[in-house]
Amino acid sequence: MIIEMTSVSKVFGRTRALEGVDLTVTPGMFGLLGANGAGKTTLMRLLAGVLRPTSGSIRAGAWQLTRAADRREFQRVLGYLPQDLRLYPDMTARALLDYIAILKGVAVADRRQRHDTVDALLETVALSDAAQRKLGGFSGGMLRRVGIAQALLNNPAVLIVDEPTAGLDPEERLRFRNILSRLAEECRGAVSAGGSPRLRDATLRLLEDARTDDRFPIQPPRLLADIRAALGRDDVLVSDVGLHKLWIGRAFPAYEPGTTLIANGLAGMGFAVPAAIAAKLVRPRAKVVAVSGDGGFLMNVQELETARRLGTAFVNVVWENGQFGSIAWKQDTRFGRHFGTGFTNPDFARLAESFGLPAWQIRNTTEFAPRLAHALTLDMPSLLAVPVDYSLDVAMTADLGAPVTAT
Repeated sequence: MIIEMTSVSKVFGRTRALEGVDLTVTPGMFGLLGANGAGKTTLMRLLAGVLRPTSGSIRAGAWQLTRAADRREFQRVLGYLPQDLRLYPDMTARALLDYIAILKGVAVADRRQRHDTVDALLETVALSDAAQRKLGGFSGGMLRRVGIAQALLNNPAVLIVDEPTAGLDPEERLRFRNILSRLAEECRGAVSAGGSPRLRDATLRLLEDARTDDRFPIQPPRLLADIRAALGRDDVLVSDVGLHKLWIGRAFPAYEPGTTLIANGLAGMGFAVPAAIAAKLVRPRAKVVAVSGDGGFLMNVQELETARRLGTAFVNVVWENGQFGSIAWKQDTRFGRHFGTGFTNPDFARLAESFGLPAWQIRNTTEFAPRLAHALTLDMPSLLAVPVDYSLDVAMTADLGAPVTAT
């Protein structure tokens, strides 16, 4: 994830703590050096979303941190250790970390998995022997280690630490620096936002603009922005084959390997529902969304019975436009017209209900996000049928300046 500050200023009363800061933080380890009072802590609090800038903008990946909703989403993937750490003195180290894990949404439904995560982090910061002791009896260095553990609880994509080794003895400082080094190497080895900066910037602008685009039928970027907001960092999106696949491959932000499954190569239509069933069987605790075009969905609709019988609780989002969109787009691109790509759809919601599944026909843009959020809480598969407007250019040639060949 790349974090960018643009012309950021922060004023407290008559004190100007920061003035016109432009900063880009790329994957890896990034340090701030400066004298006391230089504004390092203020800058970190701005990056963490604890403070809002007086002016300027802060972007973390696809999130604009001057927006409250985006700050909340960003903080789900953030680990933060403030300089002034205050903890509950009457709680044990293990109880506190378990409590914070629940607040961060870490394995909320699986107590054993959550406790395993907490115990592993207590071992990492060398506090296993003190796990059941109350924090009021901890030394300053031990409290700092608890703070380090809570910052790492949600396996954060971004870790912000302010004076992390203050109060630690030399051995503890070395241990924590090794942790930071390992995390930084993992960031460098991960697939970054890289590639073409022009493509990345065009995609981020597209998703940013889509958040307030209430046109109906819904445009693909708005659907992708809403789906991304509904899924956690480790949840799974499965794409069928069609024009929606081109949009997902181009514009859907993926944070972890194996969380965005796309049928390339032979590109078999009807892939999404069976793949979503498999994803849910392999990762039962993950939220799973399958995105299908109406054409691809009709090629494998019978697998809804399999999903219902196996109880694989995923949400099938069907993008409706009554057309083999990818074929039409390719014909238009090559020949200037398309032929034989249109068809008539059944009532997808009623069709899914005939398999015994809850289903909804989306009738306006603002209905989609809350319906999806509800469907993801169910213990059985479900379906959302969404009319979609593909008139927006998936190749983004207006921004990129050259046509893109889709496969």
